[in-house]
Amino acid sequence: MSNQADHTIVRLRVPPELKEKIEKAAEENNRSQSAEMVSRLEESFLSNRNESTDEIYELVSEKFLLNLMRILKKQGLDTQSINRTIVDAANLLLDDDAEKNSKK
Repeated sequence: MSNQADHTIVRLRVPPELKEKIEKAAEENNRSQSAEMVSRLEESFLSNRNESTDEIYELVSEKFLLNLMRILKKQGLDTQSINRTIVDAANLLLDDDAEKNSKK
């Protein structure tokens, strides 16, 4: 952990079973119990942000697809052609992702 002067002391009551889990995890991760608790709390805030980001991504993607379908329908494409076009575009995205991952 960092300098104690830049931290606030917080008293926290936890059940004995949780304290044991914290002790064990701290030992496994080679850090103090305090550092273990801080790390886990920080992770919980990060994962909440990631979940929110995922939800936003899904909503934007869904809205994008619906708008794309409307535009293609206005241009005279039938539902089957629209679906095929969307599947083709999705496959291209998957291919791009696979290619990027293989280069890592």
